[in-house]
Amino acid sequence: MKKVPLWARLLACLLLIILLSVFGIKYLEGYSFLDALWFTVVSLTAVGYGDIVPVTPAGKIFTMIFTLFGIGFVLYVLGTGFAVIVEGRLSEVLGRQSMQRKISKLDNHIIICGAGRVGREVIERFQHDKIPFVVIENDESVVREMREQGILVLEGDATADSTLIEAGIHRARGLIATLPSDADNVFITLTCKELNPGIKVAARASREDSESKLMRAGADKVIAPEAIGGRRLAISILKPATVEFVDTILHDHRTEIEIEEIVVLSESPLVNKSIRESRILDKTGTLIIAIKREDEFIGVPRADEEIRANDLLIAIGTGEQLTKLEAYAGGNAVKEV
Repeated sequence: MKKVPLWARLLACLLLIILLSVFGIKYLEGYSFLDALWFTVVSLTAVGYGDIVPVTPAGKIFTMIFTLFGIGFVLYVLGTGFAVIVEGRLSEVLGRQSMQRKISKLDNHIIICGAGRVGREVIERFQHDKIPFVVIENDESVVREMREQGILVLEGDATADSTLIEAGIHRARGLIATLPSDADNVFITLTCKELNPGIKVAARASREDSESKLMRAGADKVIAPEAIGGRRLAISILKPATVEFVDTILHDHRTEIEIEEIVVLSESPLVNKSIRESRILDKTGTLIIAIKREDEFIGVPRADEEIRANDLLIAIGTGEQLTKLEAYAGGNAVKEV
């Protein structure tokens, strides 16, 4: 059961005291409802105009009792209400200033525009991988919730230059536009590329015809969640075990298996060797599932495929195994596992 806020309980008690006083003095003195209400208000606020006064002994006793308790309670309600307002405003201001200081210290981070269903998936993944990021969201309740969770978030319009600058667009290495409106994502992409031409932008597209517009606007990658979801639904019926395995790798943070991208440096012993000659599987325990070479993708490379400098290896393995491969690709010798 949801707890009733303090201000609501105090207000209910105050109204109850007023109503009891109104009906009590009305009954004892025979006043009209309006006169009884007037007498109650001026008495509880300690104004006391004296135009209406009780004349019966019962009315006088009743007035003394409810005035003593009523005025004290009114002062308590007003004081508590004022404290809640001041503390709330002060907490909000201090919280925002603290958030801005933390964001100003971010460097090489990623900006997430929108904290809807798609944005929250991105946030969860970045939290798990400990990737520095800041969120831009215009829903006040969502912003409040995320701040309580310790997430760096700015309340504002992600399409505005000032908001992106405040989020550190000039220092960021990437931006993800997840807003439900394709037009907003196009505008964010254009603004982002204007402020930081070298930044990587991944954008969400709801409509098929929006993908080309986002690419023309400067997006490096465009994702259509609905299209991907449809294809996965189909595969989940045709190849359920495959989908379960992929879901385990991508979404189950408890599993040790991960997919990683690793760049082969020129000083690496892997350079100019075939996958068979490099003995990557024997030395690191990882499996190379693809190689990206400039604009070319080599999917499921053959054992005699030669590894070159600056190749991007896409490998699967445990965190420890992938760390070994990263060291191997970076130029360090690695013993067999």
